[in-house]
Amino acid sequence: MSGLPHVTCPACGGRAHSRAVGKISTLFRELYYRCRNPDACGHEFVVEMVAVRSTKASRFPSPLAVLPMTTWHAAANDRADNDNGPPSEPANAVAIPT
Repeated sequence: MSGLPHVTCPACGGRAHSRAVGKISTLFRELYYRCRNPDACGHEFVVEMVAVRSTKASRFPSPLAVLPMTTWHAAANDRADNDNGPPSEPANAVAIPT
């Protein structure tokens, strides 16, 4: 899969690259990763990718992809994380037991 970023393997800390993408819904996908550690870790795992908020409204909004809008303020520097606080919890969030 080209175009997707590598991630760190949770087992050995090596680089893992995406090998497939599974579309679950308009706002949720599963990315399947395989560790490429030269020492042959071979770990395979799934990463969840979820659209959580919008930073700019779409010119072609879809009723199937309604996201909360981030409130932006002027950045003090060139940082990308200049929104007003932490992201809000999605209305339909599922609690994961610990």
